[in-house]
Amino acid sequence: MITIYSMAYNEELLIKFMIDHYRSRFPNCNIVIYDNESTDNTVKIAIANGCTVIPYYTNNQIDDDKLRSLKNNCWKNSQTDWVLVCDIDELLEINEKDLRDEELNGTTIIRSEAYNMVNMDNNFDIPNIKHGCRNSAYDKNYIFNKKYIREINYCHGAHSTNPIGAAKYSDKKYTLYHYHYINIELSVQRHKLTMSRMSEKNIRNGWGVIHPDPEGDIRKIFIGHQENATKIRQ
Repeated sequence: MITIYSMAYNEELLIKFMIDHYRSRFPNCNIVIYDNESTDNTVKIAIANGCTVIPYYTNNQIDDDKLRSLKNNCWKNSQTDWVLVCDIDELLEINEKDLRDEELNGTTIIRSEAYNMVNMDNNFDIPNIKHGCRNSAYDKNYIFNKKYIREINYCHGAHSTNPIGAAKYSDKKYTLYHYHYINIELSVQRHKLTMSRMSEKNIRNGWGVIHPDPEGDIRKIFIGHQENATKIRQ
């Protein structure tokens, strides 16, 4: 009924959690992972869990032009009408019945309501992360029906779209869990790695978040999320 396309770089901590999330809601879904030169066990885990892995190369740099093009085109040869385009840390709370009901209602694009999930205990127990903070920037159009949507036209970062086709948005917004704040030390390390891989084009165009003091800034942001988080998942 649906094909899920996700983009990954060194996501061995989250990828099995993401796969399990979508497989529990869409048991027969196809999952395609576009891997951007991971150096950890991301690819091995994806293959072991029945995903199709397709490498894409950027000379070990973050290139949002290529990522945008990938998200705008990867789904066009899907064998299913419904497609979901996301990053590994973006988990939409929708299931097969929801999608069938939306289809019967004539919906062609699913709306979302996003929350930055934050670990209140600062460990690595991802399934028990239940708290989050509202983040409307991640209210993305993750799911759409390519039978009616010929072009989705994601912007850089995929935070907005300009779809071409018969766009009918769902009345309901489905919760999106963005697993971004898992562990303070991990967040600091990942941001430093992101900064080291940022392409000149990204820096020149302001694509991606760069903090002047990455360690201090990330710690403050993480703690701020912990202080303001409410329980989102049961």
